[in-house]
Parts: sequence; structure tokens; C-alpha cells
Amino acid sequence: MSEILTKYLTQRESSQLEFKSKIDSPFKIARTLSAFANTAGGTLLIGINDDRTVKGCSEFEEMTKLAEAAEHLIIPSLDIRYRAIMWENRKKVLVVEIDESSDKPHEALDEKGNRTVYVRANDQTTPVSKEMSQILDKTDKTVESDLLEQQNVKYLMVFLKKNKRVSAREYAKLVNISEYRAKKMLETLTYEGILLMLSKQRPPQFVLKQQ
Repeated sequence: MSEILTKYLTQRESSQLEFKSKIDSPFKIARTLSAFANTAGGTLLIGINDDRTVKGCSEFEEMTKLAEAAEHLIIPSLDIRYRAIMWENRKKVLVVEIDESSDKPHEALDEKGNRTVYVRANDQTTPVSKEMSQILDKTDKTVESDLLEQQNVKYLMVFLKKNKRVSAREYAKLVNISEYRAKKMLETLTYEGILLMLSKQRPPQFVLKQQ
């Protein structure tokens, strides 16, 4: 079991992996859980600091907060899986796995009862607009292969691997097309489930759904 944890400790936080030394509150962890479910799924490790040193945690305390978040603070409620792993025979780490959901978008409740849809954008949990939350429910179709074979899209994929996010203006300059055409292509890739649109930012930014 410790081999599994060792594998995770060689990785950095990403759209599908996050480390937590502990859960501050059920409301905050509800954002992270729902974001994984709304995007491409992921793994949450509790009991590990941001620098990837193992701190350990209380299984009962952390699972109580996780259960509260998954069952009562996420709409619709979310199924999660977890296992406890002992590190060096004395520190317990929880490995929580969240699948990409077929019931997305999931909303997370805050302390005031407000509902927000979150996604994973690289290694961040980010709120998205109502427009993007509606798109999330339609992105489980098969992407046309010829779309991904277009040279301009290939350039975009390489750019996003290095720079993480792009605006329509930046993409237009990258492939020497009009900003209007660039915006339309980015929107098409968003509807196809390849990109996520962070439209609450100005100008809107686009990131890879899975990186």
C-alpha cells in the first residue's frame, strides 16, 4: 500500500491530483470534490503538506467532514471512495477518489446557502459561469477525430501544455487568424469537452479539461 502513496508523492498537484494537510471545513472541501466530479475526476490525498511531506491525519475527523460535504453540501450528492494508508507505520493518509460524474454539473453550497459550480483548471479549483455549467452536461460525447488533427488545434494543445491557459487574442496571434475565428474555435473545443472556459475572468480564459 505504501507503494501507492510513494507513486503519488512523486507527482505534482494537477487537474486530477490535490494534497491537503487537513480539511479546514466541509464547505471548502465540497468545492474540491465537486470540481473533480465536474471535470475529469481526480484523487485527493489528506495528510500531506503542499511540499509533499507526509503529516498524517485523523481518519475519523477527516471522513466526517468528507461525508458531510459529499452528502449534504453538494447538489446532487456525490459518491466518493477512500482508503487509509499507513506511512512509516505511524502516519495515516487518506486517499480519496472521485470519478468524473455522469450527473454533472454538481453545485457546492457555501455557508450562506449559495450554490456555485466549480471545475478543476490545472491545479486550481475554480468557479465557472452558468453558461459553462450548462456546457458541462453536454461534454460526454465522442470528439470528432478530424478536429484534433487540425494543425491550429495541435498548436493550441502544445501551447496549453506549457502555458496552462489562453485567451482568444493570444490564440489568434499564435496561429495567425482573426480573434473572431480564434474565439469560435475555442468555444467549439469547449463544447466538445476538450477545453474549459473560465468566463468569470476577463478576458475569458480557456484551459485543457484534463492535463
